[in-house]
Amino acid sequence: MKYLWELVKRESVGSRREIVIAAGVSGLSNAAIVAIIGAASQTAGYQQINLRYLTLFIIAMTLYILCQRHSAMKMVRITTRLGQTLRVRVVEKVLASELPVLERIGTARIVNSLSRDATTIGDSGEAMIDGLQAVIFVSFAYLYILWLSLPAFILSVLSALLSVTITLRNQAKTQALLARTRAKEVDFLNNVTDAIDGFKESRLNSRRREDLRQDIHATSRAVTVLREEIEDVHTRSTILGRSALYMLIAMVVFLLPAVVQTYGQVISETVTAILFVVGPLGLLVGIIPYLERANEAARAIGELEEQLDAEHATAPPTTANGTTHPARVEPIRLDEVRFSYKGSDGDLFVLGPVSFTIGVGEIVFLTGGNGSGKSTLLKIVTGLYVPSSGRVLTGDAPVTSENIQSYRENFSAIFSDFRLFRRLYGLLGTSDAAVAELLREMQLAHKVQFDGDRFSRLELSSGQRKRLALVVALLENRPILVFDELAADQDPEFRRVLYEELLPSLRDEGRTVIAATHDDRYFHVANKVVKLEYGKVEYVGPYERHG
Repeated sequence: MKYLWELVKRESVGSRREIVIAAGVSGLSNAAIVAIIGAASQTAGYQQINLRYLTLFIIAMTLYILCQRHSAMKMVRITTRLGQTLRVRVVEKVLASELPVLERIGTARIVNSLSRDATTIGDSGEAMIDGLQAVIFVSFAYLYILWLSLPAFILSVLSALLSVTITLRNQAKTQALLARTRAKEVDFLNNVTDAIDGFKESRLNSRRREDLRQDIHATSRAVTVLREEIEDVHTRSTILGRSALYMLIAMVVFLLPAVVQTYGQVISETVTAILFVVGPLGLLVGIIPYLERANEAARAIGELEEQLDAEHATAPPTTANGTTHPARVEPIRLDEVRFSYKGSDGDLFVLGPVSFTIGVGEIVFLTGGNGSGKSTLLKIVTGLYVPSSGRVLTGDAPVTSENIQSYRENFSAIFSDFRLFRRLYGLLGTSDAAVAELLREMQLAHKVQFDGDRFSRLELSSGQRKRLALVVALLENRPILVFDELAADQDPEFRRVLYEELLPSLRDEGRTVIAATHDDRYFHVANKVVKLEYGKVEYVGPYERHG
């Protein structure tokens, strides 16, 4: 349970002593209740009330209730806040991470940690405090049993050790099963994501849809089988553990009176104490599997945080409101830039070496076949990918980890897998009239309204969504605009307006446009054309020379 314990220990600083004291008093009070009941049973008689023991019982019961409630509430608050803290912290690290790291980790794993793992840890507080109080109560109760009878104490300890050992023996197996279950759950989430994001493609191809459906059912069955196996292991260990406790009662009742001459004098108090102990020991045996799940969740989140920490953005210079200063606009120069996608068997794709310059106020078109490296090159130019070798320079200054965020702040980009936000993040407080004017220019005024920093709808055609993304990019008013197949899915008239009116007007304003495109009909608009094939640059220069 080391991962869970380390998390809780770190987050409970300042409250840990208070919780332990309250739990200790609660456990001691619980043990005192056992002793009081045992002693009172020796003096019980018809029509007699022992006010002394009754008063002690009421005091002990009151302390138990108050301390139990206080320690439980404190612990539940700690773990609940811990779950939320972990969620926020992981999200913060995601926001501070780099694109290649997120691509390697995968969305499904992050979502699984933010939902299932954080919830499991957040819900573990009651189990932990119950376990702590059970340990304290059992410790005091065993001291009481030792005071009553040494042989009964020895049997009780041996029985408890046997019960806990049976449970812990399966812990390693359970941990391995939990890790396998988590991997299958991520596979299941990936399949569900495919079903939702690829709905159109699967709906047009019944064989694809059936293959995907079978994959979803297969991963779901695998998760179910693994969970059933985990529960079987837990059930077996719990039954055996509790059986060991019931054997203890049997030995105390049937064996000890036959072998210990003086035992008959304290058998009633001893059996009462042991009966009280069986419940908390059974509770301990029962919550160990749950705490194992919470511990596995803590381990998984810890590993995820380590991966996110392995590569993150260096904190850039910021203004008073937390935003980053953009770097001064300079020509962008790529100097022998290479980038490779790594696989288990080596490089999957290599881009480069790439060397060319993008001047201020230029229109640069990237062209080439599918898979030629255009999108990868755009991510390098915008600073989302760091070259494996070579340099990206702005002016004469190389882009480094110290200035990369300032460099990025010069770009507005619409990638092929762009994301539209319903709220205008980064531009909150923008004039409704300014947005409305751009919506009209993009021929979206009849489809989308803007009010209170929000667009009324995002459920649009592919071309309309790209035009809405263009509205946001123009509102950002950045000096460099990057478009990845922006003209795709547009009608011929808007495509003409885009190439022959909008892009030249942006250039006239002194802005730089870098666009991946196949529209060779409009290549004459560009100052420079860069042709890529299989990750290599085949041509850099004006369109006239290229033609």
